[in-house]
Amino acid sequence: MSWRIGLIACLTATMLATASARACVPMPMPPMLPGESQDAYKVRIDALFRQQAEDQQRARQADAVSEADLIFVGRTTDWYPPIRIPRARPGRPLPPVPLPRFEFPMPSYFKPVAWFRGAPSTDLFALRGENTSCGPMGFGDTMPATKGDLFVFFAHKGPLTQSTMIDAIAVDAITDPMLLDFVAPYRGKSPGVKNTK
Repeated sequence: MSWRIGLIACLTATMLATASARACVPMPMPPMLPGESQDAYKVRIDALFRQQAEDQQRARQADAVSEADLIFVGRTTDWYPPIRIPRARPGRPLPPVPLPRFEFPMPSYFKPVAWFRGAPSTDLFALRGENTSCGPMGFGDTMPATKGDLFVFFAHKGPLTQSTMIDAIAVDAITDPMLLDFVAPYRGKSPGVKNTK
């Protein structure tokens, strides 16, 4: 019997030691050039990272536009599933009131407000983030979202669910030429954005 426990412990330790590491690892910094000062290095790295972020955002938007059957602007709304209170029956004790289920991360609810492509709908839909090794991550740009925030959603045909969604990008982050005129009336309308006009 004791040899079985030892074998199980050894196999478990082997599996844990050989499992691939899943961690949130930052990108390595490029090396300094010979003779480059700290200030020049910081300016060069900032410009490099800014250019990489712009290129990634441009490619992300182009891919979403080409792949999506539905493109629309959606607004974050406050909505919670109704709590069903059990009915009291005469002569019987009151049944316990069920507590609402709070799961982290909580789902965010969105309502379409304008359509660019696809059959318009005003159905409320939910998106739930995930817990990752880097912390909670939302769907696209939707985390953290506050009431009234606007996003451009890209989806496949079908009901508006997390499984049909391709991406969600904040309205103020849209740079794709095809969508600029469409999102223009909604820029700066999110509660967290200060209008500088």
